[in-house]
Amino acid sequence: MLVKVKRKLWAALGSSKARHGGRKKLLVRIQVAVAQCTGHGDVPIEDRYVDEILFLVSNAPVSAAFLSRRISARLAATRDPVVALKALLLLHRLLRGGDRRFERDIGTQWSSGELELDLSWCSHSFLVSYSSFLEERMGWIINHAGMLEPIRAPQPREEEKDESMVLHMISRCQVFLDRAMECLPHEEASWPSQVMRSALDIILRESFRVYRSFCDGLVILLSGSFQLRKPSGDFLALGILKEACIQTPRLHEFYENCKRRNLGRILDFPSVGIITTDQVSVMRQHQNEVQENNVEESEASRSRFASSKLETKISQVWVAFDEEESRG
Repeated sequence: MLVKVKRKLWAALGSSKARHGGRKKLLVRIQVAVAQCTGHGDVPIEDRYVDEILFLVSNAPVSAAFLSRRISARLAATRDPVVALKALLLLHRLLRGGDRRFERDIGTQWSSGELELDLSWCSHSFLVSYSSFLEERMGWIINHAGMLEPIRAPQPREEEKDESMVLHMISRCQVFLDRAMECLPHEEASWPSQVMRSALDIILRESFRVYRSFCDGLVILLSGSFQLRKPSGDFLALGILKEACIQTPRLHEFYENCKRRNLGRILDFPSVGIITTDQVSVMRQHQNEVQENNVEESEASRSRFASSKLETKISQVWVAFDEEESRG
């Protein structure tokens, strides 16, 4: 009996060591793949290494924390802009290639501080701008339709849900597009052109999708059927349109500048519609008319209530009931 117990104990210990050894090997493979993706050469990251990292993490979700720490350590340890750019690009490609669980796990690591994009040592404008873009990108996911959408949406009351969601989406789109436009690189001969072009291709692709969502939101906002129930909603909507008057010409010029510099040369750039101050004026006039109608309806309702006074009359006539009727 004692021999059997010892055998089971040793078998359990052996199984535990095997699992521990297997996990250790998996983490080593992730570490090696990260190093291979973030070498010093000015060459794009190979797809096979990105696919390997995604495969390894998908088979051991807890390793997302280890992956986050490795990317953070790579950024913190290097002073080489090529290596730093590749580390940022690797994170971006993993976000695009991973499934919903991977996005959630990486987002958790970002929120908890395990994943850090510390570039305090860096003076290269593109790297700093790309880091800021990725910080915003961490708040977005790829939905089932292949479109980007914010992961942190407000939870309004049911009667205000549609209004709040539309305004929130448009506002987040504007922030995303601003971060993308900030990534237009300066003319610096020392820049690693191949890696930078790879990063810009992804930034541009995602900006196209977000711009499409931005346009869809504006169509709803500018339609006569869209009703804003709260004064704060009116204020936010007008602020969004005023910002769009400034932002859409800048976005148009940004895309034209990219095309002139042969950036995103294989991409199909969208045609940017310019929002004008006339459209803002039309919306303001429409909102004023809606508010005036609401005031008039409210005053009319109060007037009708006041005119229909309730009166209590006391009758002077006594009515006598028979005894049988009173019992009934």
